[in-house]
Amino acid sequence: EGETLALEATPEGEVCEVLALDAGCGLVFGGMNLSGDEKVCEVEGLQEGSTLYVVPRLVGGGDGTPAMGKRHKKSHGLCPRCGKRSYHNQKKRCAHCGYPAAKIRSYEWAQKSK
Repeated sequence: EGETLALEATPEGEVCEVLALDAGCGLVFGGMNLSGDEKVCEVEGLQEGSTLYVVPRLVGGGDGTPAMGKRHKKSHGLCPRCGKRSYHNQKKRCAHCGYPAAKIRSYEWAQKSK
């Protein structure tokens, strides 16, 4: 898929001058993104025979999903009967035990296993 090129660079040269990169590409060495104004001699661990990877710069980091704004809103509190954080503050009902109903909520989901 990719191709390998052998290039020579002076230690005083900048990273962006090494490949004459366009704005849509970046350089990676040792898992770290290299900035364009960084000098070749300043890159830690870079030596003769090292491999630099040219990678495309990806757009991203959008606004997220509509559900992300609904998290951490304290819609549920501790239930006075069962102690779980399942008591819905607006509904005034526990999703775990059914409080304030007199009968404790329970289901027999797996009757075959009994």
